[in-house]
Amino acid sequence: MSFFSGAKVLVTGAHGFTGSHLTRQLHLSGASVRALVKNGSNLTNLEDLSGKIEIFNGDVTDLSGLAKACEGVQYVFHPAAIVPVMDARNNPQRAFEVNSIGTFNVAQASIKAGVKKMLHVSTCHVYGNLPDSELPIKETAVPRAGDLYAASKYAAEIYLRPLIDEGAPIVISRSFAFYGPGQSEQYLIPRIISQIVSGKTPKLGSPRPSRDYTHVVDIVRGYMLLLEKGAPGEIYHLSSGKETTVGEAYRAIAKVLNYTQEPQWNDSTRPQDIMRLFGDSSKARKLTGWKPEISFEDGLRNTIEWWQKRMAGAAR
Repeated sequence: MSFFSGAKVLVTGAHGFTGSHLTRQLHLSGASVRALVKNGSNLTNLEDLSGKIEIFNGDVTDLSGLAKACEGVQYVFHPAAIVPVMDARNNPQRAFEVNSIGTFNVAQASIKAGVKKMLHVSTCHVYGNLPDSELPIKETAVPRAGDLYAASKYAAEIYLRPLIDEGAPIVISRSFAFYGPGQSEQYLIPRIISQIVSGKTPKLGSPRPSRDYTHVVDIVRGYMLLLEKGAPGEIYHLSSGKETTVGEAYRAIAKVLNYTQEPQWNDSTRPQDIMRLFGDSSKARKLTGWKPEISFEDGLRNTIEWWQKRMAGAAR
């Protein structure tokens, strides 16, 4: 029987890319899921779960509303955030309110409701540009947040520390790059796929930066294991441990699509751009037994099929 079978679970930002995949996996594990979604949000990502989960309209900046959302809940997953990076840069005040103060609010509401455990979904972006000697990145690396998104996410972790020190059962995850069906075109892999599938010549930045890619289904499975087995106050990485450059990712996608045209590269970079970002997830693997099960090629095929169906439907 699943650890979550019959458990009452709250997922913040459940309508988003990460939240919807997490909500789906929790439902499949037998959990009773309360999906916290902002008023007026597009619920397309949750269409297949209609009638199977509880939709709760609210906002992480509203502490009184969060108190109601946490009533009767045993476990809380908190992936809600202002993402991607450019959205945070364009609206730093909102990013701080949601990513930093909003996280503190979720933790406070969870504590007051007597929630057994909370998982805060942080990010590898808090590390910024580390020297090559510190790669792959371990949880002991000192964060060097280099942009407003990373700063807001790291601030959230700092806000949580006093609560954790007072005994709050909060676990922190820092996952590395992930991808899959439903992800916004503002991210690299869906941007490449959508451009090729729509018949456009791909226009991309530098081929040199590298990331550590894991399929979103593997990532949310890791979140579930970390909430179940993670120690309060501890930080855990979720990553494949394999470094893939932008150029390599492009070629892998082009191969699956039998596409031979070169993209239009723009090899300029900015000081805040992170050049290499890949992680060591041995701590989480040793504790939980987690490891990615979906290969990069199979994950790309899965994501490409989703985009092809989406674009075929839009063309009708």
